[in-house]
Amino acid sequence: MPLTSHRKDPIYQKYKSGEQNLFTLVLLLVAVLLVLFFLLQFVFGSSRVEGQSMDPTLVDGQTIFFTRIHPSYRVGDIVCISMPNGDNYVKRVVAVPENVVELKDGTLYVNGEAQTSYGHGSTAAQEASITYPYTVEKNKYFVLGDNREHSVDSRSFGAVYRGQILGRVIH
Repeated sequence: MPLTSHRKDPIYQKYKSGEQNLFTLVLLLVAVLLVLFFLLQFVFGSSRVEGQSMDPTLVDGQTIFFTRIHPSYRVGDIVCISMPNGDNYVKRVVAVPENVVELKDGTLYVNGEAQTSYGHGSTAAQEASITYPYTVEKNKYFVLGDNREHSVDSRSFGAVYRGQILGRVIH
């Protein structure tokens, strides 16, 4: 039985057709969309800064991206927080579990030391049921906006649970 050229083989002809190329392209597109969906659902997220609470670090209307894969947060991290009313807030972690927060004469103190690295403006207490000195509980974080005089933050709603933090902002 004579061997036929592979160019005349029907399977080879189908593979070479535009139909096969279209199918491959569609499969590739679906795979890329699935990977992108996975990344946006479980690894990265985005939010929009609303208001002036993080000026000048982040400005009103700016879109921020955050990473969801973060086992814990440190003082200085900027985080995106999910609030009970459905809003997302962008704030800076100023105290971690077991830290003691005090607000005296417009200055933030953590564990007895004045904190001047982040933020500007007077860090005065706000209307809330928080009594100072305040010890941050386990699995909670005390967060403030960098623009202290124009920020609704832990001074008014208390420390946030670890589960409320959507992720750490990527600069």
